[in-house]
Formats: sequence, structure tokens, C-alpha cells
Amino acid sequence: MNRVKASLLAGPAVVAMLLSGCTGGAGGAPSPVGQGTGQANAQGPGEAVPTEITTQAPQGGAAVRLGDTEEAITKVGCTQVNDNWSMSGSNEGGAKVAVTTTGDKQTVISASVVFDDGKLVDMDTTREQGSATITWDGDWFTVAGSGPYFDLMDPDVAGQDPINFVVKASCPA
Repeated sequence: MNRVKASLLAGPAVVAMLLSGCTGGAGGAPSPVGQGTGQANAQGPGEAVPTEITTQAPQGGAAVRLGDTEEAITKVGCTQVNDNWSMSGSNEGGAKVAVTTTGDKQTVISASVVFDDGKLVDMDTTREQGSATITWDGDWFTVAGSGPYFDLMDPDVAGQDPINFVVKASCPA
């Protein structure tokens, strides 16, 4: 059962990471720089989704937060594919991140953060599983949201409960 879950969750992230090898002129901030949203926030009233991250994101990399755990992602790639824009990356320790937005980079379609210990979030608005917003500050963007939480090492944690996540990144030039 865990293999099926891992396959279903890893599929979109792997596609996004494979596509990230096609970097180039499509990376960077949209023009004009603005703020976009996904669907309505999945949090209850008064429960704000955290938007801050204390871990420093390296230039051309990212910093990710899953619940209260943060990690730096050393290498990311960004690309325009059909009508969507994607960013994905990883570090040597095994952590991975993937974000897909609309082509104008203003609405988050999906996002996933996977840590090497098997803990992950898999937010996907097309499946009505969570939501996220994206804001831009020059070439840097921040995605903050909430989505189903999984722990691949614990079969009892199988996406029933949401977890907050934050991704702060810039695309390589």
C-alpha cells in the first residue's frame, strides 16, 4: 500500500523535476510582478498559514518549511511548459520541492515538499487537495499553503490531516 501511495505522490514531483532541466528565459519573476492566489485557504477561521521561513535560501535555490521543519534546497530549475510554469529542485540530503503555477506565475496549481525522512505535503488544486498563494519580490517568490500530510514511514499518516508549508526560492539566471 505504501508503494502505491509513494508512486502516486512521486509521479507529479518527478515530472516537474524532469522538466526543470529545461531552464532558460522562462525562469525568474513574471512581468508585472504581483501577487496571485490559489483556491480559498484550507485553514479554519483565525488560523493563518505561516508565510515566513528562517532558513536562508541560496541564490538559484530554495528554502522549504513543512510544519515546523525547515531545510535549504541547493539547486532548482524553472521552466515554462505548455500553459504552466514549474520550479523544482533538490539537495544532496534527499529533500525535494516542486511548484507548478499558471503561465502568468500568479496562481498556484500544485506544490509538494518531500523530506528525506519520508514526510511530505502534496497540495494539488486540480484534485481539490489544499491551497496555496504565491507572492513575488523581484526574482524571489514565496509559496505558502496547506495540503495533505503524508509520512511514508508511518502508514497511519496517510493524508487525512493537512500541514502548512512554505517555499521561498529564486530561479537560476
